[in-house]
Amino acid sequence: MEAIFLLLFFPPVMGYLATTKGYHFWTWFFIGLFLPVISLFILFFLKEKPIVIDPSKLVVHEQNYKVLWKKK
Repeated sequence: MEAIFLLLFFPPVMGYLATTKGYHFWTWFFIGLFLPVISLFILFFLKEKPIVIDPSKLVVHEQNYKVLWKKK
């Protein structure tokens, strides 16, 4: 019974830890499903992914733009 609990406990935890480091939830969910303990150690030693912001996808609202660049 405890083994089943551990097998069901690890995948969501691995997915959550992966998202906090910038990796995909579902990829690590399935890795945690098939390699429960090993995936914990692998995820522990992985570096965090840097956050990349694509400037072309940023939206600047006209109202906020006027407030930010208000001349004195």
